[in-house]
Amino acid sequence: MQLVGSRSQQQQDDMYDFSGSVTTGGTAQLLLPQAKSRSLFIFVNTSANVMSIQFGIRPSTSALTSGVVTSVTLVDAGQLFWLPPLVEFLGGGNVGAPGFAGATAPDWPGPTNPANGHAVMSGSAGAQTISSISIDSGGSGYLVAPYVLVKAAPGDPTGVGALTATTVGLQIAAGATLQLNGTCCPTSAAVVFCGTPASTFTCKTMP
Repeated sequence: MQLVGSRSQQQQDDMYDFSGSVTTGGTAQLLLPQAKSRSLFIFVNTSANVMSIQFGIRPSTSALTSGVVTSVTLVDAGQLFWLPPLVEFLGGGNVGAPGFAGATAPDWPGPTNPANGHAVMSGSAGAQTISSISIDSGGSGYLVAPYVLVKAAPGDPTGVGALTATTVGLQIAAGATLQLNGTCCPTSAAVVFCGTPASTFTCKTMP
C-alpha cells in the first residue's frame, strides 16, 4: 500500500546537514530556515546539556467584548524577520450556529465575519522583531476568543520565534533524539537554545 501523496521514490531525494554547535549560551540561534517542503527532520543532542528547539512563532492571545476581538496580547516578539509576519484569527465559533459552543483550536470554524490584523515591526530588515499586533477589524459573532496564528511571510526565510530560557519549547535531553517524518513535517524556520556555549548537535533534514 502506498501513502497518499507519496512519490514512491520516483525521484532522487537528498539529505541536508545542518549540524553544529550553540555559539552563545543563553541566546537562541537559527537552526533551520523556512523550507518549501520538508519530509524528514532529525535532531540529536550530542552534548551533555539540555537543549530546546522551536519551530515558527508562538501564537498570541486575544480577548473579546460582545463577540468582537478588542485586544491582542503579543506572546512572542520573534527575531530575524525580513518581512512582517502574517497574522490570522482562527476558530472562535459562530453566534449564528446554534448548538455550537465554539473552540479556540485553529481547525474549528470561525464566524462569517472574522477579525484581521497585522504585525507592527521594529528594527532593520533581517533583524526585525514584532512590537505589537494591531487589530484592523475586530470581526463579529465570536463565541470564544480565536486562536491568533503568527507565521513568517512566505518570502521570509529566517523570521522565527525568540526562544528563551523561560520559554521551554521542545526540550531535548542530553543524548536524546527528536525525529519527525511520515505524512507531514513542519516547514517553519526553527531555532535552537542551550544555556551552555559550544554544546553540539546533529541536525539533518530531507525536502
